[in-house]
Amino acid sequence: MDRSILIVDDEFGLAEMLREMLMEVGYQVAVAIHGRGALQVLRDRRVDLVLTDIMMPVMDGPELARTIRADPSLRTIPIVMMTSLPSAVPAEPGLYEGVLRKPFEPGMLLVVIEACLQGRDDLQH
Repeated sequence: MDRSILIVDDEFGLAEMLREMLMEVGYQVAVAIHGRGALQVLRDRRVDLVLTDIMMPVMDGPELARTIRADPSLRTIPIVMMTSLPSAVPAEPGLYEGVLRKPFEPGMLLVVIEACLQGRDDLQH
């Protein structure tokens, strides 16, 4: 069963590195540079998890997460926030499933993704 991840980050180099790493371990990966771009991707294809930076232009990670949670067709998608700022993570219950502090080890990314995806097989189309 193929799993699909949407990476949302305005740091192109980081987004590309994450995309390549996740594809190497078997994930299908889409990339968007901000929240509005992510919403367009979500309209066009199914994803199993959103991995988003918090601070981005146009639409930041928390606003993207709130928009996803407000949409009945998207609200069950797990969201993992990424940030280098400890105070930037919004403390809103149910907004996201995990937080990765930059810089993070690739192994930690995979652990967090798998933990978020476990038990989500019932959401596959």
